[in-house]
Amino acid sequence: MKAIFLTGAMGGRLASSWIFKSFSPRVANARALKTTQKPLPRNLEILKQRGWRGGLIAPHRAFAYLRIGAKEILIALGLVVALTYAWIRMLVPVGSFWGRVFTIWHKWLHLEGSVVMSPQQWGEHIRFNLPFVSAAAGPVDPHTWWITGVATLAVFAATYFISEEYTPWMYLLRFLVLIQGTTLVYFVFFSARFPHDLPSYTVGMLYFGTILIGLLPLILGFTYYLFDFSLFKKLALTLLSAIYLVAFFPFQYMLHVYILQKSILFMPLLYFAFGPFLDVLVFVSLYSWGMSWKSQGKLVA
Repeated sequence: MKAIFLTGAMGGRLASSWIFKSFSPRVANARALKTTQKPLPRNLEILKQRGWRGGLIAPHRAFAYLRIGAKEILIALGLVVALTYAWIRMLVPVGSFWGRVFTIWHKWLHLEGSVVMSPQQWGEHIRFNLPFVSAAAGPVDPHTWWITGVATLAVFAATYFISEEYTPWMYLLRFLVLIQGTTLVYFVFFSARFPHDLPSYTVGMLYFGTILIGLLPLILGFTYYLFDFSLFKKLALTLLSAIYLVAFFPFQYMLHVYILQKSILFMPLLYFAFGPFLDVLVFVSLYSWGMSWKSQGKLVA
């Protein structure tokens, strides 16, 4: 028994010594290589920061930060104040422009009623007008309800035949089906309680548009203005976004008026999917486009 124990102990020593002799030189060589390795020449070190076309590989914004100083803060503050004041001064001509667009399309579409300018006021000194069509929305008659209900069910059934590569579209369509399906049920039981009419809806949406455009400088002041873009690009993104939305709003909500004069059944769908949500999405798209512009390269890794 003692002999067996001694043999096992010797075998353990031999095994441990074999492992030590087999692997320790490799570990030692690796450590020695790290300690004795010479730094790369400067020209090779520079090549590590170049792309395959020779351009400098800038750090991604997710792994970089900006040094925001007093200069950047003052520029952002100045842009916010100046552009907000400019928008306030433009409210009157913008309201008149929207009124002319409404008048032209009201005539071309042969809509009921007439275009009326509704007085609006911000505080005591800011006054402007917004247009609306003085006509009632269309009723929810049984014919329209059944056609809309069948179309809603058909779209819902069609989402089960959409391939996986179009999954986002499937969820988007189901979201629209949920809104319209809820609206159909609501107008069966509570149609008399629906509190909105076409004129107030139109004025409310255009009023939201004026607020959204007025907030653009403030939103960009906390985001885009602090990044290392030139002053020209900061102004350009703000003005392009404002001009696009000013031109977009009257056509968007004139289309709403045209649809709602057929039936008020579609007001919730237009509001939740194609109203303020779409307007904000337009701004986010323009902001994303502006973030893709070439910066001045002041990011720090």
